[in-house]
Amino acid sequence: MFERMILTIFSLLGILNGAFLSVIFRRKRFYFYMAGSWLVSFLSAAYFLWYARGYEGLGLWSLYVGYLACGLMVAEIIALPCLFILSLLSMPQRFLKETRRLALGVLLLACGIGLYGAIDGNTSEKVEHLDVYVEGLPPAFEGYKAAQMTDTHIGPYFRYTDLPDEIDRARSEGAQVLFFTGDLIDDIRHMPEAADTLKEKYPAFPDGIYYVWGNHEYYRGKDYIERELLKTPVKLLVNDHDAITRDGESLYVAGVDYPWSRGRAMEIEMDSMTDEAFRGIPKGAPVVLLAHHSAFLDEGFRKGAAITLTGHTHGTQFGLFGRPIITPFTYTRGLYSDGKNVGYVSRGDASWFPFRFSCPRELVIITFHRK
Repeated sequence: MFERMILTIFSLLGILNGAFLSVIFRRKRFYFYMAGSWLVSFLSAAYFLWYARGYEGLGLWSLYVGYLACGLMVAEIIALPCLFILSLLSMPQRFLKETRRLALGVLLLACGIGLYGAIDGNTSEKVEHLDVYVEGLPPAFEGYKAAQMTDTHIGPYFRYTDLPDEIDRARSEGAQVLFFTGDLIDDIRHMPEAADTLKEKYPAFPDGIYYVWGNHEYYRGKDYIERELLKTPVKLLVNDHDAITRDGESLYVAGVDYPWSRGRAMEIEMDSMTDEAFRGIPKGAPVVLLAHHSAFLDEGFRKGAAITLTGHTHGTQFGLFGRPIITPFTYTRGLYSDGKNVGYVSRGDASWFPFRFSCPRELVIITFHRK
């Protein structure tokens, strides 16, 4: 169903872009333009889907062809509204020459943005450093460092063989604990290898690795993923909490499940999950709340969590000047505060679709300080 939907959408995009080009360039044989544009769009989407299924055993060439396919898919999306407007502007004869030049420029720019975003979006990463000032933080936790990883979506673009280096990067930054906020893997054929990596790297963090569920675990096979995780020492928090102890004092870590309700029912579900996770934590104790869905930032503010760490949004994966263009979520990317406590929405360590523009992948390093 998903594959048919993708092929249908991009077939329509290709046909429409071809039609608009035929109007702009006044071609009587418009069907050549439509067929050519459809072929580019359809083959790009078909390769994207084929590569996602059969990337194993293929050479490095296949990855770069994958970038090309993703880049062209993005170019088709960018071009559509621009070519539509230009086709209307080209109706008066006096604007024809200018609109043709602009149409060629649009195609070149769209392809450039698509290819750049597909390659750079998957190959570059930024380490974000956050300093969090916590009221009531025990002296033993002054300067304490934690790492957040999220949304690796292990598969064709972030492979299970990339996971060890990403975890090593977190440890090299001095993190003493690793918080993983969901969507570890899409290609669950490699869940045993991913679990082995987590087990192998677990001792590198003195206070271990904590994990909460994302939505893709449910999509890909949560029961199987859970069985593999339970073979490791990773601490899975499902509406529960644990304590990191130093000199008899504690920093609490609470973790919640992924909510599936909508509207007011979702608010009630998240309230219940958060209340259950905080049950038993001493009032006023410093708490890190881990969640996948960014809407839990409100829950963290409500409960007074020192910091709430989430992912899920991927920062929308595109924007301008480091900011998202559209914000379909209340909390989309970066640091937020209610004036007392903070929440952070990670752009993610990877993604299932590699295109990113002005929204690089990130590894988050949090340093705790006493307020």
